[in-house]
Amino acid sequence: MNNARFKIIVGIAIGIAALAFFLQGIQWKDLMQTLSAVKLHWVALAAFILLGEFVIRAWRWKVLLSPLGITARFTDLFVAQVIGAGTNILFPARAGELTKPLVASKRTNQPFSTIAATTIIERVYDILGMISVLCLMLFVLAPDINTSGENAELVGNLKLYGGIFGGFAASCMVIFFVLAAQKNTAHVIFERIVAIAPTPIRNKLLEMFDGFVYGLSSASDRTAFWKAGALSIWMWVNGALAIYCLFQAFGMTLPFGAACFVGVAIALAVALPQAPGFIGVFQVAMEKTMLLWNQSPSDAVGFAILFWAVSFIPVTALFFAIIIQGRQKWSDLFGSNKPET
Repeated sequence: MNNARFKIIVGIAIGIAALAFFLQGIQWKDLMQTLSAVKLHWVALAAFILLGEFVIRAWRWKVLLSPLGITARFTDLFVAQVIGAGTNILFPARAGELTKPLVASKRTNQPFSTIAATTIIERVYDILGMISVLCLMLFVLAPDINTSGENAELVGNLKLYGGIFGGFAASCMVIFFVLAAQKNTAHVIFERIVAIAPTPIRNKLLEMFDGFVYGLSSASDRTAFWKAGALSIWMWVNGALAIYCLFQAFGMTLPFGAACFVGVAIALAVALPQAPGFIGVFQVAMEKTMLLWNQSPSDAVGFAILFWAVSFIPVTALFFAIIIQGRQKWSDLFGSNKPET
């Protein structure tokens, strides 16, 4: 409990510090001029596309549950995804990672531990999607390498370091799926590796490892594997497309590869526990990312603010709509009842 509180305090402190840093550098007059020129129809389209991510996530989750013999309604999984995202936005320390499987467990009448295990494989498929978008970025940006231009050096660095990161991540993915296919052998090997640890720590590590491998079990189902993989790639390309729409809203002439890069950058920036709504860290990360692409300071700040708004305000509104309409009880999210295991 003390460790969790410490993470929450640190996350909030980092968010506040980042927000203060972001705000102190704003030239408000230039920002207002930039935002007044934004094309709102492109902003609306970006928001609509980003909301579509939760449809894809729910569909993918349904596919991942299928090999476990769990038949879940799409609407229940969609609600759980939205509730999880809304909780992440409103509360610190990524609390939605707990509420999402909790809501799905209650709505599907399945044990919490079983549902929670599948969220592990979601993260693995997210990595697959991110690698795919990274590779797409390298492919799309390839023609720009040998041409002169203000972004030529950046593109060259992206190809170099993006290739290194992509190769490492792809290797990790191979290991993950080997574990899924050879889980009994993997358990024996891992048990030998942690044998030197004290018994309480060894048992905890083995429990975590078994839960992880169980979550990967759907990877052994080829049909589910290909469907979930395709949906993961679609989801990440969907996010890059929304970012590209925001480029058009600001009149930026950046390529689609830049949108892929921005999508990967912000995903890494918000991966760790932090302040509610990812306030501060999100804005700073986006501002610095856009400055890398030689955008003006006012455009970079305006993009950071607007991207945050379209990413979080619509899904938060949907979160409250679900609560108000009674499709999800508030007490189920933060009540005293413990989830079944």
